[in-house]
Amino acid sequence: MGYDIGIGLCMSADAGVVAVKLDSAMVSKLVPGRGWKRSGTSLLRFAPAVVSDRRPPRAGEEVYLARESIERHPQAELDLDGDGHLVAVDLRRLLDGLDPETRPQTPVNRNKR
Repeated sequence: MGYDIGIGLCMSADAGVVAVKLDSAMVSKLVPGRGWKRSGTSLLRFAPAVVSDRRPPRAGEEVYLARESIERHPQAELDLDGDGHLVAVDLRRLLDGLDPETRPQTPVNRNKR
C-alpha cells in the first residue's frame, strides 16, 4: 500500500485541473536552486488523476497526492512568482529523498503502567 504526500493548500479543483498554493519547501523540491519572491506566491497546476483517492481536494484545505499516481502522471505546471507565467515541472521531484518502504509507526504510550 502506498502513501499520500501533502503539498499545499487547494485553491481550486475541477474535472480538468487542480491548483495548489505551495510553500517554499515544496517549491525548492520542484525547482532546486531557484529563488522565489515569498512563500505562498507559487501556484502548481496538475491533473486530478494525481490526487489521493482517500483525500479528495477541497478549496482551502491541504491537497494530498497519491505516491503511486505521481509516477503515472508526473506532468505539472508551476507559476513560480504568481504572475501567470507557467513552466513545466516534474512531480517526481517531490519523491526525491522519500523512502517508499517507510511506514508510520504506531505511537507508544509511555505513561501506561
